[in-house]
Amino acid sequence: MAAIESKRSSSRTQPAKPTAKRRKTNSRSRQNAARRFYRFKDVKGKPVDFVEVYTSGGYHCIDVRFQDKTALTFVIDCGFTLQTDYSSWKTGNWCLIKKWPLIRSAI
Repeated sequence: MAAIESKRSSSRTQPAKPTAKRRKTNSRSRQNAARRFYRFKDVKGKPVDFVEVYTSGGYHCIDVRFQDKTALTFVIDCGFTLQTDYSSWKTGNWCLIKKWPLIRSAI
């Protein structure tokens, strides 16, 4: 019976990869293919008072205001088209509740 040789190289022959230390931040990022997701855990569980989209000249932002008088603001640079929908994930699947008209920047 012939001996089977492993095609994988030994861990001793490969140089050790340097381990990069992660910087702790208040937001969490994950990547999926060409997309990047961010989660802002500082605002988890806070009741939302209202959400406002502001666009004027060269300044565009999405402002999420909470009942404790704090805000999470997303400032958007360059030209954009904002598509907004409100959906339910209660069943584990996306279900559209309401869709708003597109908001386009002046640029």
